[in-house]
Amino acid sequence: MRYAVYAKNVRFWRPLSVAGLVVLAAAAAVQACSVPVFRYALERWQVDPYEVHVFHRGDLTPEQQQVLQRLKDVSVEEQPDGVVDLWISDLVKADPDGEAGKVWEAHKASAALPWVVVRYPRMFGIPIDTWSGRLTKEAIDLLLDSPTRRQVAKLLLEGETTVFVLLESGDKKEDAAVAARLATQLKRMEELIEPPEPPGGVWGDPIYDTEGAPQLKIAFSIVPLSRDDPAEAGFRNMLLGCEPGLKKETGPMAFPIFGRGRVLCALVGEGISELNIEEVCGFVASPCSCVVKYQNPGVDMLLNVRWDAALMGEQSAIPDVKLPPLTGLAKFAQAAEIESGAQTPREDEAGAAEPQPAAVGLLLGLPWVHVIGGVAAGLVGLLIVALLSIVVWKRSKRSEG
Repeated sequence: MRYAVYAKNVRFWRPLSVAGLVVLAAAAAVQACSVPVFRYALERWQVDPYEVHVFHRGDLTPEQQQVLQRLKDVSVEEQPDGVVDLWISDLVKADPDGEAGKVWEAHKASAALPWVVVRYPRMFGIPIDTWSGRLTKEAIDLLLDSPTRRQVAKLLLEGETTVFVLLESGDKKEDAAVAARLATQLKRMEELIEPPEPPGGVWGDPIYDTEGAPQLKIAFSIVPLSRDDPAEAGFRNMLLGCEPGLKKETGPMAFPIFGRGRVLCALVGEGISELNIEEVCGFVASPCSCVVKYQNPGVDMLLNVRWDAALMGEQSAIPDVKLPPLTGLAKFAQAAEIESGAQTPREDEAGAAEPQPAAVGLLLGLPWVHVIGGVAAGLVGLLIVALLSIVVWKRSKRSEG
C-alpha cells in the first residue's frame, strides 16, 4: 500500500444548493494545482539574494577591483537572477546611513578595510552575519561557490525531490550510524510516496511536462559535508546560521534542501528520526496549491546557479561537479553499516523514540497549510454567496411589495 501523503477530498452526500456548489468550486480552485512542492519550487520560486556590504576608504587596488567586479557580476543590479544584493560604501565620502550604516556601526571597531559583511536575505529576518572579513579572492570564492553546493544543485536540476546534506560530527562511527538510519528511511519514503497524477488540463504549462527534463520522480539523495573542509566554510556558516542554536551542536545534522537550494529545516541528533524524515518527505512531495513562496518554511542558501537557464537546457548554466557520483541510498546505507559495525536501526510504530523538535516553522509548512488554505477559500466563497443571497432576497421582497 502506498504511503498516504495527500489529504483526501471530503465529499458531502447531502443534496447541495447552488450556493454550496459555488463554495465547493471556490475551494477546489485553490486545491486544483497538484504540482508537488519540490517541483513548483524548482520551476517557480526565485532565489532571494544574500545581502553583501563592502566598506572601503578611497581607491581600491587593481586586484581588489577585480574581486569587487566578480560580486557585481552576480548581483541583482547586473542580472535578474543575481544571487547577491550588493552595497558598496566609500567611507572617504561619508559614513553610510540607513541599513548600511547599521552594519558598519557593528563592524567598524574591528574592520580591516576593505571589509566585507555577508548577511542572509532580508526577507528571512535572521539577525546575524553569515560571514565577515577582508575583500580577497579567496574569501569571495568561499562565499559564492563550493564543491558540495555544486553537487546539490546538479542533483536538484536532475529532478531529485530533496537532497539531504549530512553535516558530519567528525566521529566516524556516529556519522556512519546516522547515515545508515537516514538512508534507510529515505529509501522507504521513495518506495511509499508516489507523485500525484496530473489532472487533465491542469498541467497545461509545458514547464510541468512530466515527460520532459527533469523527469518528475520521487528520489532522495544524501550528500555528506565535513566540518573540517576549508572549501566548505562558507556553506557551513550558511547552514549553521539558518536556525538559532545550531552552532552549539556538535553531533551530526541533516539539512533537507529542495527547489533552488532552499533548506527546509535542520534535523539534529535524535531529531533525525523516522517521524521527522517522514514529515519532511511528505511536505516536499505534497501538492503545492500555488501558494506564494513566503508562506512556506525554509531559508534559501547561496548557490551561484542560473536556474532558469539550466532548466531550459543551457549546458553552461549546469554546475560542473568534479566529485565522484553518489551511489544509491541502499548502497550508502550498506557502506555506512559496514564502516560503523552497527545494524541499521528500524523503529516500529510502538517503540519509536520521541523525536527532537524539527526546524522552527516546519510544522507551519506541512501539508495541513494547504488544506487550511482550501478551507479559507471555501469560507470566503461562502461569505460572498451569503452576501449575494441577501441582495437577491431583498430585491425579491422589494418586487413583492
